[in-house]
Amino acid sequence: MKITVKNISKKKIRKAGNTYNALFMIDGLDKRLVRSMVEINNNQYIRMWRDCFDTDGRFSRSRFNQYRHEFENWDEAFSLIWLDLKSINRQDDRTAIINCLMRLITDDTRINQYVDFILKDFFFYPLHLHYSDINALIFVNMLLFEHFAMRNHDFEFTPEDVLLSRDGKNKLLIDRLSALIESQWGDRFIEKIKTIKTNLYLSLDPQKEKSAQLLTESLIRLLREVFVFLTLVGGKTIYKVVRDTVEEFSHSDSALYSSQKSHGHLKSLLRFFQLSIRCLIILGDDDDIEVLKCISMREKDFMSLKGLMNKNLAFHQKSVRNIVALAQDGMATLKRKGKNFNSAELEDDVISNALDKTFVLED
Repeated sequence: MKITVKNISKKKIRKAGNTYNALFMIDGLDKRLVRSMVEINNNQYIRMWRDCFDTDGRFSRSRFNQYRHEFENWDEAFSLIWLDLKSINRQDDRTAIINCLMRLITDDTRINQYVDFILKDFFFYPLHLHYSDINALIFVNMLLFEHFAMRNHDFEFTPEDVLLSRDGKNKLLIDRLSALIESQWGDRFIEKIKTIKTNLYLSLDPQKEKSAQLLTESLIRLLREVFVFLTLVGGKTIYKVVRDTVEEFSHSDSALYSSQKSHGHLKSLLRFFQLSIRCLIILGDDDDIEVLKCISMREKDFMSLKGLMNKNLAFHQKSVRNIVALAQDGMATLKRKGKNFNSAELEDDVISNALDKTFVLED
């Protein structure tokens, strides 16, 4: 198809407001192009959403709040805002949008639909990573609790204490997600986690021919959010992923700790290792005692990790002692739990108190 575009005045283009609208003012094109249904049906809402950004592309929470009641009547608000979130470069803007979106859907009846939409966006292309993956897991982790929007502050990450929260969980949603992962989504989730780990190793030991899709600290943050989600949801598939990861991080001679750039990220790596141990204590049983025992026996090996600056030495030693103490407390907890323990039913006060103890160690 060949179209000869006639001259169009600058004055007419200015009235269009943007290039997209200008296309429909050109003779010949106006009859051949079709506006998308989103543009036709939601034009006023899209203008309001675009107005939530200043001329520098920065998100304005105050403008969003001005339009909030209008957005509540916009059926496509969630999906369009979420897709736009993927193009936001600044982390503080992404965090602000996530928390505004969280409050927007407070009384919405479509929470299950939103969770499925976000999770499918997260795992549908398991070989691809994006900064929005971190936001996706933070968002879903909050939605796993019935009163997610009652918190009066923003979240840049999921608070770790939610792992032991026994109040306010959306049990129906958690059970449904656990079943979906076991029956349909498990393979893609596992593939996505493998992709995150592969990129983590690559970021710690960069290669000339290829580079990691995300920065090291972002990959560790993403892995952390995934494990919080997995532990909240539970299930056999999830338990195996957690156990394998704890074993992977439990070897002090691993490339995780000895690669070219590992020394600059030891603090974050060890913090994630500590979190993964807690996840295993929550999900596991006495068959996992041997894994934790091996960790406690490697204290000297972890203490002697090379590449540390003197100013970080005291913190490193403290981190290792915390990890070893956590592993030792975890062995006692797993022994009390025995086999086939259901972490969703923490009715035994002895076990509950033992699990709580794993969270009193200083980070």
